[in-house]
Amino acid sequence: MEGLDMAPNDKLPIWPEAARANSRRSIFAGDLVIEGEVISEGPVDVHGKIVGSARAPEVVVAATGRIEGAVSAHDLTVLGFVSGSASAHHVQLAPTAVVHADVLHERVAIEVGAELEGRLQRKGE
Repeated sequence: MEGLDMAPNDKLPIWPEAARANSRRSIFAGDLVIEGEVISEGPVDVHGKIVGSARAPEVVVAATGRIEGAVSAHDLTVLGFVSGSASAHHVQLAPTAVVHADVLHERVAIEVGAELEGRLQRKGE
């Protein structure tokens, strides 16, 4: 699929570096809706909704969380809903995950019960 090989911003590497040990976690509450671009140097937990793009070293889409657009992370864990495109070094789809996206990854783990509609593409180093 066109555009799958690059992150949302073509000038950025395909996915961020792993989170540093002293990075602070950002938590987006369940009632929060963000339209636009989310960029963080630390881990991000999404309990609400992002319409646009998210880029962080670690992104956790909680069971109540939604990302509609593009997500790029070193480590991506999905318990909720993602649609659009996803790229991450390591992708984990929990049993409650619903992903309607093309996924570019180095490693992927899909647990029984996860729903994936889209293309998986492994990117070598």
